[in-house]
Amino acid sequence: MNTSFEKIFVHLKNRFKSVPYSIISLGPNCYPRTILSRNKLIKTKMEGQISYPFDLAWFHSAKYVTEFLSNNFNNFLSDLRYSQYSGSWDNGVKINFSHEAYIGPNEKNKLIKIYKKRINNFNKALKNNKPIVFIQIFKDEKVGQDCINTYNVLKNLCSHKNFIYIVIDCAGCLKDIILSRNICLLDIKLPNNVKNSDVFSPDFYCSEKGQIFEKTISNFIQNTIEQKLGYAPIKFL
Repeated sequence: MNTSFEKIFVHLKNRFKSVPYSIISLGPNCYPRTILSRNKLIKTKMEGQISYPFDLAWFHSAKYVTEFLSNNFNNFLSDLRYSQYSGSWDNGVKINFSHEAYIGPNEKNKLIKIYKKRINNFNKALKNNKPIVFIQIFKDEKVGQDCINTYNVLKNLCSHKNFIYIVIDCAGCLKDIILSRNICLLDIKLPNNVKNSDVFSPDFYCSEKGQIFEKTISNFIQNTIEQKLGYAPIKFL
């Protein structure tokens, strides 16, 4: 097979592969979505992966994730303002939409339309019959954590369906916290002595230590899906 045909074959095979569960990032930034995509645990956007409201937004505190889960995203798109400093929209002190920096200062309605669709995708996932794998990764200590409250809100939202809540703590946010056994926690430190400690830099994720770090997270997610949901985890090509 030539390279072009192989790419088309992989794209089509991934696009039509069925997954018996939904995976939803709870942020508080884009790193969970990045990890999931890079490790082939979800499809790419071109292969049909839909987006949810916490996939790409940057939350300045984990408690805001809980807040918007608990109030059905009330005021999520209120108080929007364009920041000339960051070149993107934000919602006061709570959220920055830097991944949508292509949306200009006179295009607020475009941002609103995108996130209304993502919120709708989230609500549809809650209503269908598939179990949900919620994933949250803490890599910055300053955002704190709100896992106990987040779990209680998820339990209420998913009272009619099976779900798991996976938390990856890379920043020691949970070192003094006793969590429910129903919260699936991986305590893993970011590797040191790498050329660049920025997890979004190729210097990090292409390094040997970076690859081992992400593989450990990927394996934990897959093992948890198998143990808690009873499904063989789906991997894409």
